[in-house]
Amino acid sequence: MKKEELLELGLSEELANKVVEKYGHLVTKTRLDEVIAERDSYKTQLTDRDKQLKELEKEVGDNAELKEKVEKLQAENKTAAEKYEKNLYELQVNNAVELAITGAKGKNNKAIKALLNLEKAEIKDGKIIGLDEQLKKLQETEAYLFEVTKENNVPAGFTPAVGNNSSQGGVSGNKTYSEIMSMLAANPGLDISKL
Repeated sequence: MKKEELLELGLSEELANKVVEKYGHLVTKTRLDEVIAERDSYKTQLTDRDKQLKELEKEVGDNAELKEKVEKLQAENKTAAEKYEKNLYELQVNNAVELAITGAKGKNNKAIKALLNLEKAEIKDGKIIGLDEQLKKLQETEAYLFEVTKENNVPAGFTPAVGNNSSQGGVSGNKTYSEIMSMLAANPGLDISKL
């Protein structure tokens, strides 16, 4: 309240001065109502902001969940790609080994593979580096696993004589009992041990 208002109410000037001095800093009712309305407006805005933040948290939570799902799918895709690359590499190594063993005339591919060192196999131009050397060494040490090409042991310049299958009766080949009996009847002195 102002000093004039207090004087109009019938207070002395001295008492009005004391009241203004002691209570002059007080806010008027209208100003108090304005401040209260402003405060209530801020409370409402704060409540609205809290609601918006909670909704945003839900959305961010969903986004975090979505982000987690995306990261999980990316990890699964990476694992699947690595598995595919590994399987493709193993298939290439297996095919190169099978081809090399077949080329070396291996009898048992599985047994030969077990003896090969393929841990750090490197493929270059469809062949495994160092595989031919390993196979040659195995052909020497484990020859029973490979087909051996037999060379004709006929000395050069010599032709073996052609055998004569003719028997004494002029008939060649194995004889039946009836043929032998008829030959003995025709030639009584025939030696049948040579038939």
